[in-house]
Amino acid sequence: MPPSITALRALSGYRRLFRARRQLFAGDHRALIESRLAIRAEFDRNRNVVGPPDHIESLLAMIDDAEDMLLHGIVRGELNTDRNVVEVKIGPNHEARMDRNTMTHVDPITAETGDMMMDGRRPRIEVTKGSGGGDGGGSI
Repeated sequence: MPPSITALRALSGYRRLFRARRQLFAGDHRALIESRLAIRAEFDRNRNVVGPPDHIESLLAMIDDAEDMLLHGIVRGELNTDRNVVEVKIGPNHEARMDRNTMTHVDPITAETGDMMMDGRRPRIEVTKGSGGGDGGGSI
């Protein structure tokens, strides 16, 4: 029996999420592994979901929301311990959503940045434009 339209949409979303995670976490082996496991676990958890069409549609919409978050809602930073700065490069896909006035903290991703924040030596955030971004940047 051929796959249903819903199954095809779910498979397409699964592939889109994998592409988005590869783009976001390029070069970060640990994040690539953990995101792969998390995406797979969520899809496995919902593999045999049945229910009213609106419930199925809400699950499919969550795929779109997750892809959007990975592509546009998360920025990566790199801790520069010499300067006690988290350097965050903002790409054009983030600029429309970014509000520099409300971006006031960095959630710890690694044990090192978490320890620094717990010691009260919270690094400053330095935002610059990434590729295709133009000129300048700023610090927060």
